[in-house]
Amino acid sequence: MARSTGDSEQVRYCARFNYLCLKFTLITYSTVFWLLGGFVLAVGIYAEVERQKYKTLESAFLAPAILLILLGIIMFLVSFVGVLASLRDNLYLLQAFMYILGICLLIELIGGVMALMFRNQTIDFVNENIRRGIVNYYDDLDFKNIMDFVQKEFKCCGGEDFKDWSENQYHDCSAPGPLACGVPYSCCVTNKVKVTYYSRLILQLPVGSSHFTK
Repeated sequence: MARSTGDSEQVRYCARFNYLCLKFTLITYSTVFWLLGGFVLAVGIYAEVERQKYKTLESAFLAPAILLILLGIIMFLVSFVGVLASLRDNLYLLQAFMYILGICLLIELIGGVMALMFRNQTIDFVNENIRRGIVNYYDDLDFKNIMDFVQKEFKCCGGEDFKDWSENQYHDCSAPGPLACGVPYSCCVTNKVKVTYYSRLILQLPVGSSHFTK
């Protein structure tokens, strides 16, 4: 009888320990993502306020600031439900948290499938908005930083090709400045050369006179 009671106590202790570990893990996970969601939301709001000065992109959903705001709201609300559910041991909130995570995963899967099914339309849509962004490339710092990063990392130039940069008033061939018929430096092929008098002269040439890649 005493042995049976001891085994029962051990089982209850193990169950309680597992429950506390699971609860602590869920609270920690939810709290971290809750705070992260709030931070992403704050950054998105700040970026959107700055973006309103230069409305470059036709579709708001292509703007990085809008994407950050949407992502921040979703992360903040979903994680808040998880924190509240784990703190209050509310079964209904835990179920809601599980269902919301499942719905988010399903939406991501559907979005990926839709992007593959309509990839040609998606590419045309993105290229059109890139061309619109190129018009105000030097005025929209948000778009400029992203475009420079993409062109440097993926070694590309423009949306479809380098000709897209003719949409910009400074790079159009009819422009009077030194950037006419050229492209931004992020489009250019950079080669390591020995620093000599002639190479220093080359480095001092205007950006528009640099070679570019397709």
